Amino acid sequence: MKTSKSYLLLIAALLAFASFSRAQDNVSGGKEPIDNSIDPSKLVYDYLVDGDLPSDDPAAKKFKTLQAAYEAAAEGTEQRPTVIGIKPNVYQLPGGARTPSMSITKNWITFLGLTNNRRSVVLADNRGHMEGADDDGYILDVNATGFTAKNLTILNYTNCDYEYPGDPSKSLKMRNPTITQAVSLQAQGDKHVYENIALCSRLDTMFLRTARSYFKNVFIEGTDDFIGGGNVSYWENCKVIFPTGSGVMSAGGVVFKNTTFESTEGMQFSKGPGRPDALIDCVLPVSSARNPVAWIRGKVPPRPTQYYLTYHCKDAAGNPAVIRDGSAANAGSAYGRELSDREALAFNPWNLLRGADDWDPTGSKANFAEQRSQIYRMILNPASSNVRTNGNGTTIRAMVLPANAADKTVKWSTHSDLISLDQTTGPAVNVMGKNNTSSAQWVAVTATGANGFNVNAYVYVEPPYTDPPAITAGPTLNAPAHGSIDVGYTLDLTGHEDQSLISWFISDDASGANARDIAVSRGDRPLKELPLTLGYVGKYIKATLEPKHQLSDAGAAKSVVAKSPIAASDVITTTVNPDFRNFVETPNSSYVSGLWTVNGTWTIQAGDLYENGYGIRVGSQGASLLYQQDADCGDMQIELVMTPEKTAGMVFGSPGASTDGDRVQKMDVYIKYDPRTKNGYALRFWRTTQSAEKCMYQL
Repeated sequence: MKTSKSYLLLIAALLAFASFSRAQDNVSGGKEPIDNSIDPSKLVYDYLVDGDLPSDDPAAKKFKTLQAAYEAAAEGTEQRPTVIGIKPNVYQLPGGARTPSMSITKNWITFLGLTNNRRSVVLADNRGHMEGADDDGYILDVNATGFTAKNLTILNYTNCDYEYPGDPSKSLKMRNPTITQAVSLQAQGDKHVYENIALCSRLDTMFLRTARSYFKNVFIEGTDDFIGGGNVSYWENCKVIFPTGSGVMSAGGVVFKNTTFESTEGMQFSKGPGRPDALIDCVLPVSSARNPVAWIRGKVPPRPTQYYLTYHCKDAAGNPAVIRDGSAANAGSAYGRELSDREALAFNPWNLLRGADDWDPTGSKANFAEQRSQIYRMILNPASSNVRTNGNGTTIRAMVLPANAADKTVKWSTHSDLISLDQTTGPAVNVMGKNNTSSAQWVAVTATGANGFNVNAYVYVEPPYTDPPAITAGPTLNAPAHGSIDVGYTLDLTGHEDQSLISWFISDDASGANARDIAVSRGDRPLKELPLTLGYVGKYIKATLEPKHQLSDAGAAKSVVAKSPIAASDVITTTVNPDFRNFVETPNSSYVSGLWTVNGTWTIQAGDLYENGYGIRVGSQGASLLYQQDADCGDMQIELVMTPEKTAGMVFGSPGASTDGDRVQKMDVYIKYDPRTKNGYALRFWRTTQSAEKCMYQL
């Protein structure tokens, strides 16, 4: 048997990325990041951590390790946080295979580095996914209200060296150069403050999940997935570095103010459309066709319902910053827009962080006291919907942030005459279809706040639907010919396009008993012809027709069953070539010779990158697609096409060895394999630890 062109869309990538460059906090101009505004001798604390102490002195509240000091420290209050002062040193925080190096659950705790050089107080461990840990190797895992960290570095040195300032004996060597998930900080809770700190790692440096957080003078480096965002966070005078030259930070809902982004080969803010970021007076890399700066990785879908926002941003050459929608070729510029001066007033830390309790971590309330709370985010629900002319409309509701905005008035508008709005002002609007053309169209509905802040919802407006087309002849099954069988029918289409749904089955007899689905129609294209395979021999072919055109729903199904079973002579090829446009991905764990067995979750994907416009994507651990022939066979040839998903060096799998079992993601291509006895051969595909400068795989 020859198996050819099994087009599988798997979460994998085979692309190399740029060589490593050191992007530690000390390389900018060769100078240490000294903050001359800080006098370490005047910093006040409740508990002291000094790594040079011979032993703990609990009575004096002095401890050799941070862990001991935290254990002894009492929970603070908002008016009086508990401050743990930390003298310059490297403090190892060893964690377990599935336990963070250090968990912070007490409220109102402050870690205060007693230094003006944040690189000299280091909280460190070197555990990453499958490199010292079974999880992502969290160093600090914070789940508390009121946590603050100042004047220090939080380091996961699983995949990067660390040069300690002034004392090479305290420098740290990486565990492995092959990048894996290695988290320095996971932050949950509310009212977090991070000031004059560095967050160092490579992949997944930080998971930010706080309700509110404030970052000032923070250095963070990463290759992919290394920020997050939480509900709202404000970053001021920070630096975001891509140490391998490019990547996607996966930041969402973040406001960056006076922040510099550095990369040499382009960068992206998000993996896909979601909660966008706002960039105020920021500096970005110079964007080029070869190395673009983009909002989203890859090809973006049309019709953004939320805008990425900019205000007075420049690139590193001093020119107005250029940010395109996606990193794929020929990406447009529909996802981003420049704020007006009036809208930009809302993007101040007091307005963004105050919430219902007037939290003011920046002490800026007085600066904005005369400015009323302004809308900085608006969420429309649903952001995308369908309406049918002469049918029920759709109601779109707007939620504005902050919730205590001084004026929550929302105005609704549209430039299209294909819809009507029941009102122009209010928290919600009802949209009715007025499309009397011959095709459905997308229409934008704009919601505008009192300060001019605006977003779009999109409505797919269908013309009035008519009855499904009548079946005037058929369906009939023609005799197999040239290795396939086709169904014939005639519809009264009245000039419309045939988009009928045709499904195919095999059954044990001419009554259609025990029917098993083997192919379906997708993409508004009827599957009128079914290629025959060896699995259909001895079975009766059944076809079901649901008549439809572009302006109708599918009509009642009508079926036809062949009068005789498929003969071996009707099958003219031993090549098995699944077309995922028509593939049945529903799980079916029965092993039947000549048919596909589908185990686990798989989803059909459509897109320009996929072979024939369609691919299949694995959705659960241990999922498999199996095709077997019970008869003896000779030589085989397999052609497998996989579409890359990540291209920045992390790809789908954690690095390891082929014998690591479930600890490492891998794929097996079975060859001459009997799934009933689990006997045969396999070609295993996994990511190794042999290279840090590219994604290296072994077969």
